[in-house]
Amino acid sequence: MRFVDEIEVKTNLKIIARERGKIVARRETHNIFLDLGREWLTRLIAYQSYAPDVYQRDDRVRYMGFGIGGTRQVAPGVADSSPIGGPGDPYEANSAVGIGGNIQTDVDAAVTHLERPVRVSGGAANYPGVGTDVWIGQIQAPAEHDTSTSVTFRRVFTQTEISYVPFISVPLSEAMIFTSEAAPSFYLNVGVAYDTFDTLSKTSAIAIEVEWIFNL
Repeated sequence: MRFVDEIEVKTNLKIIARERGKIVARRETHNIFLDLGREWLTRLIAYQSYAPDVYQRDDRVRYMGFGIGGTRQVAPGVADSSPIGGPGDPYEANSAVGIGGNIQTDVDAAVTHLERPVRVSGGAANYPGVGTDVWIGQIQAPAEHDTSTSVTFRRVFTQTEISYVPFISVPLSEAMIFTSEAAPSFYLNVGVAYDTFDTLSKTSAIAIEVEWIFNL
């Protein structure tokens, strides 16, 4: 008799939008742990050499980011439009060129990037903006362990993050989590977990709480 014990990383995402402390929107989904995430995990637990100790990878989960891509985007002018960053477009002027036009799903483990990432903070310039732009937000530390085989990563995106003048309303529809190898000033980092969700409008009156859970 042969026993097989598969190690599977299951991820869940909770997003709560609050206006003046009151919940105005909520998204709760089962997102996908990406192929790149599986590769990262296998190398994270392995040595490259001993004496001195050298690890194959030593980066940890550190950032979260949002985008306006994915198949569940329904905002007019975003869901049906491929060009990104056009002058005068209140949605897309805050978005990077990205890698597609709302075609990514959260069932495809081969996804590598946010499809159409948006800035967390920065200037008013259209993409590519300036070098001080911030595309991903650092999560809270320490991470939480509700069980011995789970870890929860949290981040609050404040009222003035993501949606700021002139980007007063940003229709979010995808999210990704990144390790410490990612660069906040770079628009197209690779991630380890990804999700798409029904469009959520982020305005300067709304703060967004994110809870990302990994279960083994």
